Amino acid sequence: FALQSVVDHLDEIHAAGGGIGTSNARTPSRQGYEATKGLIGVEAFMLDFPVVPFPTSLVFSKRVMKSYQLIFRHLFFAKHVERRLVGIWLDHQLLREFPTYCLRQRMLHFLQNLVYFMMFEVIQPNWLKMETTISAFVAEACEQENKQSKTLDDILDVHNEFLRSTLKQCLLTNRDLIRTLTKLMTTCLLFSDQMKRFIEKTGLDEDKAAIATCRRRNQRSFEEDDSPRRRKSLRSSLKASKKQRDERLAQQTNRVEREVSSDSYRRMIARFGDVFNSNLKEFMDQLVSDSINKDHMHLANLCTRLDYNGYLSRSIQY
Repeated sequence: FALQSVVDHLDEIHAAGGGIGTSNARTPSRQGYEATKGLIGVEAFMLDFPVVPFPTSLVFSKRVMKSYQLIFRHLFFAKHVERRLVGIWLDHQLLREFPTYCLRQRMLHFLQNLVYFMMFEVIQPNWLKMETTISAFVAEACEQENKQSKTLDDILDVHNEFLRSTLKQCLLTNRDLIRTLTKLMTTCLLFSDQMKRFIEKTGLDEDKAAIATCRRRNQRSFEEDDSPRRRKSLRSSLKASKKQRDERLAQQTNRVEREVSSDSYRRMIARFGDVFNSNLKEFMDQLVSDSINKDHMHLANLCTRLDYNGYLSRSIQY
């Protein structure tokens, strides 16, 4: 487990550049939200290779391992936030409150496209490119008529170029973009936590489980007993159970409607929507600006994936 978050790790790397590593830090976790008492398991979990034997150590140096750890932790956290939003989607099948449903769907759309971009448009193509280049080096070295074969340094250069390109295209070398992106993912995570607490408060998950258990038990009893008299008795009990389930569902619906109609709930959803829109607008502004001014094609590709039909730009009015 790591002793510092990804943002703190990047703080140290960029500290020499000024600003982000100073005492008046501008990192998302300290700028947009109150600092937590410590890292949770998802934030601290990372891959490590403490003792690298020779000659593997020629390739996996400490600098290379730090690069792999940054990529893994960044992708792992993004995937964790995506899974949390998917869990909220399951809970929302009971809720179906339109503003909340739309906000969660917009968050999920952003995270899913971000994760897809990093995995299948950055990491996988870069890895295949590295494999192809190294295979070509090996084939060239095996040719007897070849006068000058590639050395280990050439292989290391290819591997280092893979890491450099992957870090850059995953936004880990752009401290402004990664800062805004972390704020976005933190907002989505806080929203998931708040919705989970709301579901637990209203007892939606418990009611759902109780209704499903009662329905399965009655259905199993009906299928297992072949006696006509017993079946008639079971039909009566099934009707009574159905009536109880309907009453419970009606009570659940009234309880949920009362909660989602309260001013506190509406203010909470509106606040999350405003913060998400603000962070998303900032992120897209930086993304578009860097893709145009710095001629970074990978940023243009991410812009296209996130806003392929123009809906995102219209919804946040950036």
